[in-house]
Amino acid sequence: MIRTVIRVAVLVLAVHLIFTAHDLCAVGTSCAAESRCVTETIGASGAIDACDAMWASECESSCDQMVSCTDSAALTCRIGDRCGLRPRLEDSGVAPFLYYDSICAANVDGGIQSDEDFTGQIYAGVDLDLEKLCGCDSTIMKVSMVERHGESISESVGGIYDPMCIFGGQVGYLYQLWVEKTFCENWAMKFGRVSADTDFANNNLYRYSLSTAINGPIRAMLLENIITSFPYPVWGGRLKYSSNDRNQLQVGVYQIGESMWDFRKHGLDFSIRDDDGVSLLVQYDWTPQVCERPARVSLGMVKSFFEFDNFTGGGATDQFLRLYTHIEMELFEGTRTFLFASHSDEGQVAKTPVQISVGINRKGLIPNRPDDRTVFFATYGELSDEYGVSVGESVDYEGVFELGHRVQICPTLYVQPALQYVVHPGGTGDIANSTILGAWIGAAF
Repeated sequence: MIRTVIRVAVLVLAVHLIFTAHDLCAVGTSCAAESRCVTETIGASGAIDACDAMWASECESSCDQMVSCTDSAALTCRIGDRCGLRPRLEDSGVAPFLYYDSICAANVDGGIQSDEDFTGQIYAGVDLDLEKLCGCDSTIMKVSMVERHGESISESVGGIYDPMCIFGGQVGYLYQLWVEKTFCENWAMKFGRVSADTDFANNNLYRYSLSTAINGPIRAMLLENIITSFPYPVWGGRLKYSSNDRNQLQVGVYQIGESMWDFRKHGLDFSIRDDDGVSLLVQYDWTPQVCERPARVSLGMVKSFFEFDNFTGGGATDQFLRLYTHIEMELFEGTRTFLFASHSDEGQVAKTPVQISVGINRKGLIPNRPDDRTVFFATYGELSDEYGVSVGESVDYEGVFELGHRVQICPTLYVQPALQYVVHPGGTGDIANSTILGAWIGAAF
């Protein structure tokens, strides 16, 4: 595993230097100062983070709006100012982006068997300001692609959560292809090819985890197929209303169906089939001050209409409801903590009716390393009795604990070693608890 980590690190660093070494010398400390929102964490599957913002909304950053700050110095940090090309492109309404992420991990004890592997992804695309390009007021567009490669150790661990979050559909995809229009100042409508987790059931703090127990949308929703996540696109739309800086309401409708996880289509299947269903998502976000510290409370629901196969007794369930909440607070400067919980009564369909996760994110814990992050996460996932009957096992729960430290080498390059401990992999108690060592390397170009 150590050899694999070194090889990947050298490759990423070499490519990164080709793009940025010349320009970082010119930008210097100004680059670091201006890079508060250089990049945003990437969906359910990857993360590039040099953003000090307490909330994603400070920079309008979400998975579907990867680069939202337009300061030319900050943008230069990522791809470099090749003869002034990047600033000129941005001024004309074109903002290209390119990220590379990789995870190396080894199951060193427990699980089904010892194993080690590597997985990686390229995420690239362009943000278009259509007001600058063609005069469409307050309208933006995003086009992106994802290419994934490598394998995961998940099958060797035997759990319901994958310890390598950027694994799944190891091919190239056309991912995002959507347009968003802001009107009447407080309203915004988005429509196109997208995944629901760009706007719902997700948070920037989740994206410091290597495990799908935390990283990405609430995992229970994916296990029962009521939404897709990065990088699986479907037809969908979202209406957002922000009454003020502290209150926001979103309503979204997204396609679901038998083929929504079919990576063989490479994101190019634009069809809507007669037997497809839809998921209706509603989420309210409130960002108050608590003891003069910023906080966030999110309340959400997913109501899905589709023929879901029951775990037992044959037949199907044609409607499904799941509720979720996220609570986040800054305890003191540089330290944020969160809790999220999800619940459904539909045990015939819900593999994990209950999931509860907590996390803490500390910035600058080590002296003279102000941009590093130390993180801890814990997840409890309760498996349904009906699911246990369907696999012929008595099931209980699976727990995941994770401790990591992100070393921010420069504003656009980091390495994050992490330790994961999985309790009751698969929830049956038949598989030994697993100890996993891993490292995440991420770069923005």
